[in-house]
Amino acid sequence: MTNASDAETPRDAHPLDVATLRVSAIRQNLGGSVLSVDGVTGHSRLRYVPGEHLKNSGGTIFGGYIAAIVDDAAGITAWFGGGQKRFATAQLTVNFLRPVLPGEEVIAENRVVAIEGRNIVVDVSIRRSSDQKLLVTGRVVQTYLKAALTEPAKRP
Repeated sequence: MTNASDAETPRDAHPLDVATLRVSAIRQNLGGSVLSVDGVTGHSRLRYVPGEHLKNSGGTIFGGYIAAIVDDAAGITAWFGGGQKRFATAQLTVNFLRPVLPGEEVIAENRVVAIEGRNIVVDVSIRRSSDQKLLVTGRVVQTYLKAALTEPAKRP
């Protein structure tokens, strides 16, 4: 297993111009945008602002939405941190520490913690922008797909 360490490469040592990245329809639907991404390590920061329509009966943001942003945020890190290969989410763990409120800007910070074979493990931390309180942590295991699964189907 290869462990990714901040000591190996400083965060954002290879920053990408986020304006040149393809706009993800899923990320747009989640109210998210990329703030920064390192093109080699995959370390990334994304901003999300959940709308009123995403609140649960308790008035806080629905946990399924939070899980979706953990998955989305980990995806950009897995893409760049793993050499820009297609993948699928194999495991998603979300720890809800504090509630997220509608309209509250949150920042997801993501980093690769391990690469083993076809799997890459990404840790996600979601903090409230206004006071930097940690709201959610997550760990996502992405599995890189075999080439045959990523090639377009051949038609007769």
